[in-house]
Amino acid sequence: MSKTLTSDRIPELLHRFQSGRILLATHLRPDGDALGSLCGMMLLLQRQGFQADALLPESVPDYYQEFLPEKGLLKETEVRLSDYALILVLDAARRDRVAAAMIASGEQLPIPLLVVDHHPDNPQFGDWNCIVPQAAADSEIIADMALKAKWEITPAAATHLLIGILTDSGSFRFTNTTPQTLRTAANLMEAGGEYQRIMNACYFSKPENMARFEADLLCNHLKKACGGRFIYAYLAPELLDRYGIELRNTEQTIEILRAVSGPAIAATIRKEPDGFKCSLRSKDPRYSVGRIARSIGGGGHEMAAGCTIPVPAFEQAEQILLEYVEKEINENPS
Repeated sequence: MSKTLTSDRIPELLHRFQSGRILLATHLRPDGDALGSLCGMMLLLQRQGFQADALLPESVPDYYQEFLPEKGLLKETEVRLSDYALILVLDAARRDRVAAAMIASGEQLPIPLLVVDHHPDNPQFGDWNCIVPQAAADSEIIADMALKAKWEITPAAATHLLIGILTDSGSFRFTNTTPQTLRTAANLMEAGGEYQRIMNACYFSKPENMARFEADLLCNHLKKACGGRFIYAYLAPELLDRYGIELRNTEQTIEILRAVSGPAIAATIRKEPDGFKCSLRSKDPRYSVGRIARSIGGGGHEMAAGCTIPVPAFEQAEQILLEYVEKEINENPS
């Protein structure tokens, strides 16, 4: 039977496994918070004398590359679960979303699992679960834990955790930003977190081909529906190819659509091997994109969520998404 933990109890639990190795993992297609909490926690643990490795089987967006630690990041082929005493999964809302088949499968794990997450729809799939929906980012939970435990936070660890908080809070623009979020970020900056370096890498270093791709998308590929309340765009493979854009570098494209005045819900749709991945954002608390995503088999937060529609053609995915967005808007009139 799984147990619920508060973040201040995590260090006590981890110390039960200090004689063995700890394996960290996060969700598929890692974003800033996945990377920040994964690498930040690994560095914190190593500084505390733990033997800790982090699974990172996928390539991350280019703007995060310069922050990756030189040691400790492993591919799945380099890992045997029997070499570890504990698995720590960060920022993954469901077990099947973990970026490691050996963990994501429904098979019984040979070692215990600790889950630390901030998604409100997390089903608590670990042996121990620390779920804090009010946190803006998983990195905020980890940082608060380390601060309360008086762990040493190195500048590198602080920078990773700050990446997670900045990206998941939209640099403090999103509604998930709380006074505690700002206090935690300030503490990380005081610990040496490189705020300006993060801002430069993530927001002020856009390659020219990405700028041209986004301009083309805005000028020629935007669609509106639901009386102008919904704006969306398909990141078609041929459009990406035209500008030499890799899918992993389109994480922030949804924010361009969210910034358009008028629509309350925004979405980008892209082709994936298992269907069409929809990234959803809401600007109006009345409209829950988390509810939309969960209705289609995905999940996330009320204002930011995602889902995959397992159909072969874009037109089919578009129609399904439109039906659920229209339902959400009609059932929550302004």
